[in-house]
Amino acid sequence: MSTALPGTVMVDRYRLSQMAASDLAAAEAWEAHDQILDRAVRVTFIDGPQASAALDAARRAALVSDPRLNRVLDVGSTDLGSGPRHYIISEPFRGQTLTEIVSHGLVDDQQARAIVGEAAAALESAAQRGVHHQALRPDTVRVDGHRVVVTGLGIDAALAGRDHGHGTAAAGDAAAASDARNLVALAYYALTARWAGDSLEEPWVAPDTVRPLPAQADASGVVPVSTLVPHVDQGLDQLVRRTFGAGSPDVPTGPSDVVAALAPWGEVSVVAALPQFVQPSTEPPVRSSVLGTVPPGSGRPGTPPPAAPVRRPASGRIARGTAAGAAGAAAGAALGGATQSMPPAGDPTAAQPPVGDPQATSALPPQPPAPAEPGYGTAGYGAVPGGATQVQQPVQGVQPAQNGHAPVPPPPPPSGPEGRPSTGSFASTPAPRRRGVNPTPIVLGLVIVLVVAGALWAFTRATDPFEPPIAESPSPTAPAQQGGNDGGETTTEPAPEEPTEVRPVIESGDQLDPEGGDQAGEHPEAVDLAYDADPSTFWYTRQYASPQFGGLKTGVGYVIELEEPAPVSTIELRTNSEGGNVEVRATTSGEPTNGDVLASGSFSGTTKLELSEETVADSFVLWVTELPVTNGKNYLELNEIVIS
Repeated sequence: MSTALPGTVMVDRYRLSQMAASDLAAAEAWEAHDQILDRAVRVTFIDGPQASAALDAARRAALVSDPRLNRVLDVGSTDLGSGPRHYIISEPFRGQTLTEIVSHGLVDDQQARAIVGEAAAALESAAQRGVHHQALRPDTVRVDGHRVVVTGLGIDAALAGRDHGHGTAAAGDAAAASDARNLVALAYYALTARWAGDSLEEPWVAPDTVRPLPAQADASGVVPVSTLVPHVDQGLDQLVRRTFGAGSPDVPTGPSDVVAALAPWGEVSVVAALPQFVQPSTEPPVRSSVLGTVPPGSGRPGTPPPAAPVRRPASGRIARGTAAGAAGAAAGAALGGATQSMPPAGDPTAAQPPVGDPQATSALPPQPPAPAEPGYGTAGYGAVPGGATQVQQPVQGVQPAQNGHAPVPPPPPPSGPEGRPSTGSFASTPAPRRRGVNPTPIVLGLVIVLVVAGALWAFTRATDPFEPPIAESPSPTAPAQQGGNDGGETTTEPAPEEPTEVRPVIESGDQLDPEGGDQAGEHPEAVDLAYDADPSTFWYTRQYASPQFGGLKTGVGYVIELEEPAPVSTIELRTNSEGGNVEVRATTSGEPTNGDVLASGSFSGTTKLELSEETVADSFVLWVTELPVTNGKNYLELNEIVIS
């Protein structure tokens, strides 16, 4: 019975928060927090007869580095009160599974190509390290924004009893072919919501897991995508026919074949939130007036009446007075400005037809009187012949409104310069005079001051006497006399250059487990933590039944690679462990026990190993022949390595 509860702290590091979903029958997943590195992690407890195989598969998967693969962080066993339990620590699962995506709607062919292409590239990276998935299914492919992540590399296959790809070459080829077939099945599922890959009606899949419907098949194999999805991408359709067609000779043999068939693909964006574009309004903009709203069908305030057409006289000439006024009124209406109305009868400034041209007519014929508009009232307006209205009580020199429109500015003075009558139809006002400080004299004055100051400075520097050169300190080398006793010149020989001091700088490190056999690997995922200048992080070995490694091996090690050969006299180890024994040799990872033992000692909080003599090398091996005790158990926690 599991004693894992929210708030439980495993191995003094991982605090469980809540259970997480998993489609594996032999796994119990939890969301947790790494209290040392302050990050979210996923804890998976493994039970059943395949637990040891799953831990070995997790160790091999930890050696594969690809951003599209869910990374394994830690593997081990712990006792939560009811006996030891095996666990795997990995990055948290983020995004949505392909099952969740398809449940909201089928994926288009271009996005299916991108998702499966990213997954195939990730598995090809793992295949180059000899690691295969062998249990691909829609729940193991997740889309997090524009990123595709494949989960369960090697681990799920071990729990399913399929982890045979790391044995012989034939087994590896069969595992690669299985991954290629299931990759194509993922594309088929994204397009049709039907699964054409390996059967998921297996006991290793949790019974409450939602399983996809199997793909339809006929005598020629799986029904092609083009039969179910019109206008599908031809490359995807051909890839499905090659993979699931009966007797097809060109079946993909590995993830690399799937990558070649799908490349190039676009960006993954099936889960990304697309922006909601605002469509332009179909209604024209409405201008408001200071006079308020106008009932429908009425003229809007401020809009001048349409200009009457200009009638050309029989002589081919346009009447000078009225035609010019009408043209000015039309131009004023087009520019949105105020127009001048025709003056009432008897106005001396009214334009008259030219004498002797009886066929000339007025540009603005008389209009019938317009009825008063509701909302304005008729108390202050009076009708005049020609359809114009006038205000009985003028207000602040504003000219009365015409035909129910907004008031227009008063007309210009009746006469222009020198008493000549005005011929324009627009009221013009002089532009206001801009007032302020003219900055030009100020800027010129500042420029002159700077030029004069620069000239004075240059003149002062030119007339100053030259400073004597700085006397150099004499060389410590004794001068060599030349010329004997005749008082010849003496010359100083240059001092020999001192050699540049080379300091040892750690470039990389790695764990060594040459006697590990099938369970080789002392937490390779944490080797960088032994020299990251952060004492709170550490590399650590596996736990054993005794300090002598439970009789399974004679020792484990850690190799230190320097940037260049450098003299080393002291190696300081900062640990969380006590006891045990460690030896230092100037050798390589391929031969960890060759060469003389330069120093040895037991572990403590600060273990200082003084080398028997200063050694120039670029590779040193820390070989642990006896494990120390850490937290009451037989293993080593190495926080930091300092070389001097």
